[in-house]
Amino acid sequence: MEILNSISPYLSVLAVIGTYCLIIYYDRSKMPDRVKKRGLKAEGTVVEIRRNPGPIFGSQEGEGYAPVVEFETNWGSHRHHSTFYQQPCPFQVGQKVQVGYYFYRSIREVLLDGEENQPQSPTLLIWGICFCLLGYPFVVIKLLDLI
Repeated sequence: MEILNSISPYLSVLAVIGTYCLIIYYDRSKMPDRVKKRGLKAEGTVVEIRRNPGPIFGSQEGEGYAPVVEFETNWGSHRHHSTFYQQPCPFQVGQKVQVGYYFYRSIREVLLDGEENQPQSPTLLIWGICFCLLGYPFVVIKLLDLI
């Protein structure tokens, strides 16, 4: 029981981290709707096709290619590096594409035509649920001790 009391503050931090992961996952899943609803349209040009740099933590997600698009807004020229890797790549260098964008303060959200149905990576969701399952029981125990 002594060990449990000594590590419970650290495990309670996992609840905060897990909640933050779930919030980020939810925000990213709503990005296409936000860009469609509030964003503006522009025409962009594919200037480069990038190869998938590979997984960060060693899991295999497949190979593919994604476009780099330049487009003009009222605030100047912008370059968007898409992370929607596909095999084969449906884009070619020099191709004109429709770009939806939503810029507000530090928020810079860009969506190419056809990326609306991009599958959301479940990594943040899985880590968020795991951290919450580990951390929230200790938060509840600490709250019950206060009562």
